[in-house]
Amino acid sequence: MIDHQIFSWQRYGGISRYFANLYQGLNQIPGVSCRVGALYSANEYLKDEPLLLNNIIGSSIFNADKDKIYKWNRRYCRWNIRQNNFDIFHPTYFDPDFIKYLRKPFVITIHDMIYELMPDVFDRPAVIIEQKRQLIAKADAIIAISQHTKQDLLKFYPEAEGKVTVIYHGIVNKGSAVSNTNSFGSYILYVGDRWHYKNFTKLINAIGPILNQNKDLTLICAGGGSFTEEELALLSNKGIVDQCRQMNADDQTLAQLYQGAQLFVFPSLQEGFGLPILEAFTNNCPVVCSNTTSLPEVGGEAAIYFDPHSEDSIAKAITKVLFDKGLQQDLRQKGTEQLKKFSFDNCLQETLKVYKSVL
Repeated sequence: MIDHQIFSWQRYGGISRYFANLYQGLNQIPGVSCRVGALYSANEYLKDEPLLLNNIIGSSIFNADKDKIYKWNRRYCRWNIRQNNFDIFHPTYFDPDFIKYLRKPFVITIHDMIYELMPDVFDRPAVIIEQKRQLIAKADAIIAISQHTKQDLLKFYPEAEGKVTVIYHGIVNKGSAVSNTNSFGSYILYVGDRWHYKNFTKLINAIGPILNQNKDLTLICAGGGSFTEEELALLSNKGIVDQCRQMNADDQTLAQLYQGAQLFVFPSLQEGFGLPILEAFTNNCPVVCSNTTSLPEVGGEAAIYFDPHSEDSIAKAITKVLFDKGLQQDLRQKGTEQLKKFSFDNCLQETLKVYKSVL
């Protein structure tokens, strides 16, 4: 059983996508079944799943109130745990509420150690850090999503080494066709949140002169919410506010954005994996990204790297790819090859092995 946590408060995002893919994939394996301990979720990846209240009644009851959703899903998850009619429990985040009710083995996935490594950029990091500590200590097995994440985990919890298995993310092929139309013009693509360690301010400082010199070029930011007042002020200060666009995107639109982009840029300071790199590879989009943490492990030789602390390094890498069509094509071909290392079927089968190992 997979719990409710990430599905109670995340509409989009890498962690909820990972668990939704596991849930759906496990239920396609003969002799294996999986359920989510949730009454209702507004998460896009579960919108077609038959949760008890995933209907117009549930939508009207909860009315997008995340606190209310979390409260009732937690009660329902507790009830499911007390029934004890499952073999493995896999929490989707770090609330240890379930421990006192659980009588079966549990497995946790560690996506990164950002709270421990960069506590200054978070509100109340000590709460999450303590919750993770409890689960790491009590878990029967631990999945780390990259070798880098495993190394970071063992820096803080070396005693956990015998429980840790590295299982890479995999991309689920949705079968989306390459779009023949591009209504967005010539653009650089940025995907996801833009706060703190995502390094968006440095990116804007680096990309400002490039946009100023190429007035037909834009920056599209997919997801992450509308630009904040501070971001708009920064864009205005750089003279590029009219060349930057934020838009929300479902899976189909996001695929089209990757397919039509000159390049995808990923300037993050800290990542446990970097799933958008695989999304870019899947959609034949050249990748330019940070040379730090897990990103070179995922990107391999299929990306152009920069120092995320250096605006000059970011600008040079973007410029190198932006104006070299031959290099863009070379990166697309290498991305297709690199993607073969990250199949979802492998992720699913390796996860199933971990589950069986604790029975």
